[in-house]
Amino acid sequence: MMPIRDNGCYCFTFETIDTVDIFTKTMYKQIIVHSLNHFIDSKGLIVYGWCLMSNKLYFIGQSLENISLKELRDDFVVFTSRKIVEAIQSNPSERNTWLLSHFQQAGMSEGAPVQQSCWGDINTTAQIDMKQPQSMAEQLEFIHGLPVKERVVQYSSDYIYSSSRDYIGMPGLVKITRPASVESELYEIESRKNGFRTNYNQQ
Repeated sequence: MMPIRDNGCYCFTFETIDTVDIFTKTMYKQIIVHSLNHFIDSKGLIVYGWCLMSNKLYFIGQSLENISLKELRDDFVVFTSRKIVEAIQSNPSERNTWLLSHFQQAGMSEGAPVQQSCWGDINTTAQIDMKQPQSMAEQLEFIHGLPVKERVVQYSSDYIYSSSRDYIGMPGLVKITRPASVESELYEIESRKNGFRTNYNQQ
């Protein structure tokens, strides 16, 4: 796993245990939204972009000065796990009973203390050079495009559980930070894509 340097900017991928689809219900999606906003408002987390799929959370972020990003990430894992497990427990069903049992068994099999956690792999996939806005723009373009790639929506801005809407001036669910230089790079990427489509259609 890539080492995390405090105050550096990184791309993170949080994957549910065994990639179980948890975030198919609004209740669980909103837990992630509220948790991100809570960590932004109260914990010193800065989020530049995010996307929540059925079994993965992607986000690009860093911490405020003098706050450990690694500790923030670890706290976020514990905090969201607890909230999600509590929500599942409060809505009894055959599938939820199986989920709770599965979470606990997964924790036991990894040799960890017996606990129920919804998260499996937590990966730091890339470090972002804040002096190179195209680097972040490319990562944002990738995560924003995931719902389109999975055919959940036709256009990335139609998907409300990501920051795609924020970067075209529409209100989003999470209080992200939008660097102007990155917005410009995203605009350039979109312009090139549209130009390619226009030229292609004229052939």
